Amino acid sequence: MKSQSAQVLRAAALVLGMAFASSASPQAFPSKPIHVILPFAAGGLLDGTVRAVGQQVTESVGQPVVVENRPGASTFIGMSACAKAAPDGYTVCITTPDSLSYNQHLFTKVPYDPENDFVPVTNLVLTNNLIVAHASAPFNTFKEMIAYAKANPGKVNWGTWGIGSIPDIYLKAINRDFGVDIVAVPYKGAGQAFPAILAGEVHATYGGLGFAIPHIKSGKLKPLATTPESSPLLPGVPTMKELGAEPGLPSYFGVFAPARTPQAVVEKLAAEFAKALRTPKLQEFLKTQTLQPVGNSPAEFAEFVKADRANAQRVFKAMGIRPTDAP
Repeated sequence: MKSQSAQVLRAAALVLGMAFASSASPQAFPSKPIHVILPFAAGGLLDGTVRAVGQQVTESVGQPVVVENRPGASTFIGMSACAKAAPDGYTVCITTPDSLSYNQHLFTKVPYDPENDFVPVTNLVLTNNLIVAHASAPFNTFKEMIAYAKANPGKVNWGTWGIGSIPDIYLKAINRDFGVDIVAVPYKGAGQAFPAILAGEVHATYGGLGFAIPHIKSGKLKPLATTPESSPLLPGVPTMKELGAEPGLPSYFGVFAPARTPQAVVEKLAAEFAKALRTPKLQEFLKTQTLQPVGNSPAEFAEFVKADRANAQRVFKAMGIRPTDAP
């Protein structure tokens, strides 16, 4: 009787194993919708880019790519959900260096393991960014902003995407290196920070060049500095490096899967995202947003992320940033 029960259990396990292997195999994958978790609010450059890429992946694989915005707590909410998702390739997350290079140096407790809870899939893009001010700000250049902030401590404010976000880190570097007290105003993501500066709620912020260009042309915003390179769209605007305001933290939009996702599925995901980046429609979109497409292999992206973490650790130590208890 026991022998017969054992045989039944082994047969059931074999069937379940074969079903999982079939669902996770690159030949069968994907056979249902792919969910993409974004740990930022809707409406920003990352959100728009991911939705544009997702549409191309949907057309290629014949399955919907469903984007889920789970903002808050310095990306803790979204990244925790991604880390706990089934490692079958049907849930991935797309994020910036904030989540996996910065948070472990900013907070004493991070609810996920940045190095071991995720598998790098591919780097979608590198971003071109800038410091921008509202048209009503009492300064027109970066140097004027610093001079005004020195003469008026605590009177200049700066929109961030939350504590530990890239705009927040750049502000910390500026306050430290220039001896000023520009006040951080945290939002849940670029999708909230950008409308805030357009409404004049904050004097300045740091964000994507593609977002800012139309509003600079319309006169609503003033460009103060670009990074990492100068832009032909903004002749005469200095780079942050030229101004001594560049802490050296490259920004990217990267795809990650939960740990233990089968390598064959990771490779399939990377290939599909890279393929999407090469489509004419995406190429045109990325050009208008001044984003640099990458679409590298999982191994290449893993090396990039490893180097980015090491660089972030070096920069944060040099800046004297110490972890706090909570975001």
